[in-house]
Amino acid sequence: MQSSNKGTRDRGPYLCMVLNGLALTILAVSLTGPVHEGVHMVTQVAAGCTPHFLSFGVMEAVGTPTVNMDSTFWGLIFDGSAALFNVVVGIALTVVLYKVRLKPLSRHFTVLLALFHLCMGFGYFLRDGIAYSPGNGMGDWSKVLDNFDGNPGLRIGMLVVGSAGYLFALYLAYHEAYHFIEHNEDKPERIRVTSAIYLWPYLFNAVAFTALTFLSPLGALDSLIISGILNLFGYFPLMIGFLYAGFVLKPMKKNIFYFSPCAKREPLLWVVALVVLALDAFVVCPGIYF
Repeated sequence: MQSSNKGTRDRGPYLCMVLNGLALTILAVSLTGPVHEGVHMVTQVAAGCTPHFLSFGVMEAVGTPTVNMDSTFWGLIFDGSAALFNVVVGIALTVVLYKVRLKPLSRHFTVLLALFHLCMGFGYFLRDGIAYSPGNGMGDWSKVLDNFDGNPGLRIGMLVVGSAGYLFALYLAYHEAYHFIEHNEDKPERIRVTSAIYLWPYLFNAVAFTALTFLSPLGALDSLIISGILNLFGYFPLMIGFLYAGFVLKPMKKNIFYFSPCAKREPLLWVVALVVLALDAFVVCPGIYF
């Protein structure tokens, strides 16, 4: 009976860790994709177009740009600004992680937000550099390449930057996990912590936010393909953080622990996350029309 009570006590804090992580994931994802599309809207309105709708994973503006689209600046910025913005945000948040001793919830949220922005921003460079097909209209930086007639130098630069950035996101996920792991040699602790901060957020995002995009103006099939690929492969550094820190790599020799993940009940956070998720489902994903 005593061991059963101990097991129940162990499960309680872990469940709170997981629920807090899922709530933070909802907030982080909601501040990544829609923000990305919002940057597209601001940039294209500045170029003279008129916004038509803004959705979770797509923005449409109508009209002809009034700026000189033959210029290098607008050739890059008109379609490429949102991915660049993601990269800047991800790097800025990484600096915060290295410079500021954040509390458990704040650090976990900042890690997730940084990873989502880094993966989205650098992922566009990497994917569009690899899979570029002239005029297919898929991918922000595929459109940028179209603006420059598929320039090989630009494409190589995208591949280099995208690969380096994605590898950095992998390292960041692995390294940041150890801020939450008190005993590096304790494999069950590593698995428990990394599953709460990375695995369950990754799986939840892959399932829930792919399903929500069925409501997108793009249509269910296109949304499934685009969002499914992004959520399964684009944010894979979260899964890598779980696998590498939990199973694959030898544990770090240096102990950088200073805060466990938040294992307390945070009902206010859970309520806020559910409200944001409802707004995503019923407002943002179906699209805000102008």
